[in-house]
Amino acid sequence: MNNNLIIGTAGHVDHGKTALIRALTGIETDRLKQEKQRGITIELGFAWFDLPDGRRAGIIDVPGHERFVKNMLAGAAGIDVVLLVVAADEGVMPQTKEHLAILQLLGVETGIVVLTKTDLVDEEMLELAEADIDEALAGTFLEQAPRVRVSAVTGQGLEQLRELLASTVIAASPRPRRSFSRLPIDRVFVLKGFGTVITGTLLDGSLTEGDQVLLMPGEITARVRQLQVHGNHVTEVQPGQRVAVNLAGIERQEIHRGQVLFKGQGLEPVDKIAGRFFLLPSAPPLVSNSRIRFHCGSGETIGRAVVLGTDQVEPGSDGLVQFRLEEPVVAVRGDHYVIRSWSPVTTIGGGEIIEAGRHRLSRRKAEVVDSLLIREEGEPRSLALSYLDEAVRPLSRRQLVTRTHLAPAELEQAIIELADRVQSFQADGEDWYFSQRSQLLLQLKELLAQWHQANPLRQGMPREEVRTRLLPDLGSRGFAALLEKLLPGSGIKVQGQELALEEHEVVLSEEQARLQERLLQTLRENLFSPPERSELDKLGPVAPILKLLAQEGSVVLTGGMVFAREAASEAEAHLRRHFQHETQLTLAQFRDFLGTSRKYALPLLEYFDGAGITRRRGDVRIAGPNIRG
Repeated sequence: MNNNLIIGTAGHVDHGKTALIRALTGIETDRLKQEKQRGITIELGFAWFDLPDGRRAGIIDVPGHERFVKNMLAGAAGIDVVLLVVAADEGVMPQTKEHLAILQLLGVETGIVVLTKTDLVDEEMLELAEADIDEALAGTFLEQAPRVRVSAVTGQGLEQLRELLASTVIAASPRPRRSFSRLPIDRVFVLKGFGTVITGTLLDGSLTEGDQVLLMPGEITARVRQLQVHGNHVTEVQPGQRVAVNLAGIERQEIHRGQVLFKGQGLEPVDKIAGRFFLLPSAPPLVSNSRIRFHCGSGETIGRAVVLGTDQVEPGSDGLVQFRLEEPVVAVRGDHYVIRSWSPVTTIGGGEIIEAGRHRLSRRKAEVVDSLLIREEGEPRSLALSYLDEAVRPLSRRQLVTRTHLAPAELEQAIIELADRVQSFQADGEDWYFSQRSQLLLQLKELLAQWHQANPLRQGMPREEVRTRLLPDLGSRGFAALLEKLLPGSGIKVQGQELALEEHEVVLSEEQARLQERLLQTLRENLFSPPERSELDKLGPVAPILKLLAQEGSVVLTGGMVFAREAASEAEAHLRRHFQHETQLTLAQFRDFLGTSRKYALPLLEYFDGAGITRRRGDVRIAGPNIRG
């Protein structure tokens, strides 16, 4: 049983939907001056209905005029039970059929057919209207739905309708449970003394007074100041309730219908929606790249329909389609959507979302279609593995939840059951997962091979550069944790802070070997007063050889100077002897021991500071933590 539910009306203009709600509830849902003057519903109207078991169902009264179908769509997305209203004096009309098609496309499964204005016709007309309804409902979810004749004027059938509603709502399907809270906004206004108020149907999660929430698209933050359900103040609301939310920290002009009030993790605005699309039999073929109007939740946006795996969808059939939208929307796998043609504006089809993302799908790649078919099934293990295989790189738990829209408990169980296919590691307080170890290693080896070819005299590629080139979205700690999983038995070696292929060795040419010898000889002959770098460059192309020698530890690079390792070793030995008897050392003392000038003594002292042999304190050095190392 669905604890909270929404009853919605549907039907042609002027068939008595608003009068029916007024007769059932005593509430007038037409609130605009223009609505009262014209006698038709333009905007969404809201009421409530008390059930015999004490529950209170929300009611959404939608407009029936063809010009306001997009307003109808904004309210229909949250409907659990529909009252399909057909006037006895007119029978089934164009918007009756369009509303019925929309309800089917939105996945509504439960409803009651209400034949209104029965006081205006005789029995023969009633029977004709009933036959008209039979024909229209054949093959739809309302074909076997209960039916009642009603007059809002005389009260005929109202009690029977109330009883039917009470029994029908019990059969309404429960809403799926999700880890986040989501409320599509269908109305926004300012209430004097309170400020900004939004209304909508809470589809997922819960809301509590004081919650910090996000309005998307737009990434606008606000705080829930007060909550109301059916005119009553409450401190918490649950899925399926019609809610008025008084927001603090946000202005009226920052909000519009179509945005989503959100709390939690796992949802983000996207502009690419892939789904199963059903094209109505009455519509022309949907040709790939057709311009369309995309309706989901309470919003509408413009985009193009890209048919996947073929060139078009035929009337009365279905296919896989990616909708590339001009503005981002907030949608969840499993949400239903409706498509209306660009011009003339009419409902042509709709379906269920398989994937909400940001990347374009290739129309012709069979693997794209195969992947969507797996995701369409929605089986948690297959769903999680599909996204991990596609990504190749590791995905965090948060990223997986955002892609799959699985509840955290569902995802955790899926990962446990995929233990033979998925590896994991922890970094920066998050769990990370990957399934493509061999592919990751292949990419890493290709990157290292390119590096070795371009830098033959380097022992390896700096680890941080590998990370930024291969996995820029993964932090340094995460990359280190990943390497612990990847490298054993991989054919890749770690050399300090560098990575290299195991078979890689630095081999100098004869000319480079001679240059290296001259370079080392020059530095050793001038231990504590080596030539400046510009002088060393005159010996030949020394830059790559200096890097190699520094990696090997044969030279020390510090402060723009190059010292032979022997110079650093001799100076370090002096420092160790000095601090056995003294507590501090001046730059002048160090300079005099080396028999050199300040120009050379200072870079060496700074090198020892960095190595922890010394530590600067004001104008002197004291023994560093590694002096006894």
